[in-house]
Amino acid sequence: MTTALIDLRTMTRDDRGLGVMLSGELDFFTAEHVEPHLHELARAGHRNLILDLCGLSFCDSAGIDLFIRLNRRCRASGTRLLLCDVPPPVVKSMRVLGADRDLRLVVT
Repeated sequence: MTTALIDLRTMTRDDRGLGVMLSGELDFFTAEHVEPHLHELARAGHRNLILDLCGLSFCDSAGIDLFIRLNRRCRASGTRLLLCDVPPPVVKSMRVLGADRDLRLVVT
């Protein structure tokens, strides 16, 4: 049995939206653990879903694909997905995969 190496915590909830911190390793195995929770948050009716990724120590293509699917869900429900404090290696991977064209990265 494998223990998930990912943590998802709600940080803020106000009129600007819902702030969530994602930390740990986001890969094929851990993405399936957080995906249902993130999709539930996308349907919750917030104006913005703000994911703080500063605690992300690793993110492979499965994690980036999760962000793309989540972005589609958010748009369908009228929510804007914002990715904040994305670690440079993850930004680089997003650029290589072309995901940065669809995802909104916010520099804080």
